[in-house]
Amino acid sequence: MAGLGAALAVLLAALLGLTVLVLVLPLRIEVVLRKEAGLSFSAALRPFGGIGPRIRLSGRRKAPETAQEPGRKRRYDPRRLVPAAGRLAAAVLRRIRIRALILDAKFGLGDPAETGQLYGMLAPLVYGTLPARRLQVAVQPVFDRAELSGRAELDVTVVPAALIVPAVRFGWDAFGPVR
Repeated sequence: MAGLGAALAVLLAALLGLTVLVLVLPLRIEVVLRKEAGLSFSAALRPFGGIGPRIRLSGRRKAPETAQEPGRKRRYDPRRLVPAAGRLAAAVLRRIRIRALILDAKFGLGDPAETGQLYGMLAPLVYGTLPARRLQVAVQPVFDRAELSGRAELDVTVVPAALIVPAVRFGWDAFGPVR
């Protein structure tokens, strides 16, 4: 009986060690979005800083539908949720490392004036970035018709343990007690 308890303790310690290892080692996330005739999306995770196996996340999965009872109130207040989500997004962006960002797109809004206005808003992104292997931005306006085509690739690395504090802060700000 003592041998079974010791084996169980070793197994639990190994699982705890593996969990801590997964949380503190970097996680690489690769996302590719393409729009030609149709929209295609693919995503993958590479644990252990990109040296682990490639785990595909893309695929068609239907989320289960849940119906809310008509007389039931929401447990959250959107006036608290929106600012908390903004702070969470900012905290997550500070903790991720962009390995590569590639944007190659053609767009047109149908109206040349609106297309030119949007292209003017995108000009600092297109011309304000130095050419580098990690960051490639090419945007081409199409003034004579409505069109959207191209591809976007994003490759980021994040340490999951670094996201715990922002996630807890978001939960407290959005769903915690009202001050």
